[in-house]
Amino acid sequence: MQMNKTLLKQALKFKGATPTNSQIRTLTQLAFEYQQQNEIYFLSTKYNQKPQILDESYFFQFLSEINGVEVDCFEDIEYLLEDTTSRKESIEKSGNSKEYHAKVFDKVVLFQKYDENPVLYKNIADIPFIKNAKILAVENGESFLNIYKIMSRYGFEQFVYLSGFANTLTKKFLADKEVVFFLDYDIEAIRIYDSFECKTKEFFKHPDIKNYFENKKYLNQNLYKKQRAKLPEEHNELQWLIDLMKKEHSGVIEQEIIE
Repeated sequence: MQMNKTLLKQALKFKGATPTNSQIRTLTQLAFEYQQQNEIYFLSTKYNQKPQILDESYFFQFLSEINGVEVDCFEDIEYLLEDTTSRKESIEKSGNSKEYHAKVFDKVVLFQKYDENPVLYKNIADIPFIKNAKILAVENGESFLNIYKIMSRYGFEQFVYLSGFANTLTKKFLADKEVVFFLDYDIEAIRIYDSFECKTKEFFKHPDIKNYFENKKYLNQNLYKKQRAKLPEEHNELQWLIDLMKKEHSGVIEQEIIE
């Protein structure tokens, strides 16, 4: 999926300002189709009225899914539109997966084998992955920094960093692999999981996940409230997660607290 820079540039016009309808024609057309397909409403573009974002959460969800990358705010859009050299200089490990300079948006795959240092690869043919062994795809930077220590006890020896919604090259690399996804135990994780097509895939269910949900120290109910509008009623593979979040605890668990 190629990034639609025209769409992103038009979306950025809403940052601290109100564009005219003529300035966001591409955005308006794509948003109209997306809203109809998903039965949601986040952008008002009525005749003779200034366009208005009605729901920022759905607005950024729309931009994320259309472009195949993670967009949570206008700063993410600015980062995506930076020139390639600037972005390459920004790709570093910050220890905070929510910092936009830690998101790997370029055409690279961040891969780690065993307890070796992670390496950025531009060509997926160069990645020294272990055949006939599952790859663990990791959402958060905090966890990825210590991923071998955390997850080798469950038999994992090779790892890919996602930073939320992965870039196109990472998705291409994982498409013909057997992949286990180590994500937050939240509503957004379901969307991330569903965005991937792999040879086989599964969601890592920590053996003590119920205990984490039952511990108020770890349960994040505020984040659940922010995300619950996107919570599906049913899921063929992840019904256990939906039930934990919705029916039992009304909260979510973030990946970085898992030890």
